Amino acid sequence: KKPDITTRIWLGSHVLPGYGQVYNRDYWKIPIFYAGMGTMAYQGYQMNSDYKKWQKTYLALPTSDPDREKFKIKATEYRQNRNLYYAAATAFYLASVSDAVLVYNRGKHSPAAASILSTLVPGMGQAYNGAYWKIPIIYGGLSTFYFIIDWNNRGYNRFRTALFNLIDGDPATVDEFNGTRTQEELRYYMDNYRRNRDLSALGFAVVYALNIIDANVDGHLYDWNVDDNLTFRVEPAVFNPSQNLTYNTPAFGVSCRVTF
Repeated sequence: KKPDITTRIWLGSHVLPGYGQVYNRDYWKIPIFYAGMGTMAYQGYQMNSDYKKWQKTYLALPTSDPDREKFKIKATEYRQNRNLYYAAATAFYLASVSDAVLVYNRGKHSPAAASILSTLVPGMGQAYNGAYWKIPIIYGGLSTFYFIIDWNNRGYNRFRTALFNLIDGDPATVDEFNGTRTQEELRYYMDNYRRNRDLSALGFAVVYALNIIDANVDGHLYDWNVDDNLTFRVEPAVFNPSQNLTYNTPAFGVSCRVTF
């Protein structure tokens, strides 16, 4: 069955990038994907090594050192570059999987392919189905929940650090509130931020799952007849019982009309 082979290609390409290209006999694409993944991963590794060096130096310097902030800024730059390179390597990896699925299903619309594409990249299955208007809705929901998760996570870390500094027993560490908030208050806000973060993460997962389900349903309905001549009408009606000799009062009801 075609969906079974599509799933096999998807799983095989995840385990071994290039498996789908071998199955589709697109051998020339394999070195391109591997070169992209390898180059980006290597650059990310180098950036990560530099980030650790600068971060280690930054943490070793006393807080009174005027150059400490420079090391922090430099470490942040390397960390951001590391994340970008790793993201690029991931993009090459996902592109190899998507290419394998799309090429195999070329010429025939596949609900399995739509589901797989939306699993890899949210909204890609909707693009495959031609439902482009849904993509902003999906990314609007995902980005909103991501922002809420990030906001609450930063709040959680803030109050957790303050609580730790308050109860660590070290007089040299002072929380950012300078003791104006009690331990109970700090714990209360920390727990609230953590709960809101976890609920937002659940909302993010729900939107992501709905994106996959929608792509699958739209994929099954892609070839469904939605011609303007196909209609189903429900309208009020008056039934004339003139042919009924024993009952001549008009009857009111609902008529259903199907037009092919």
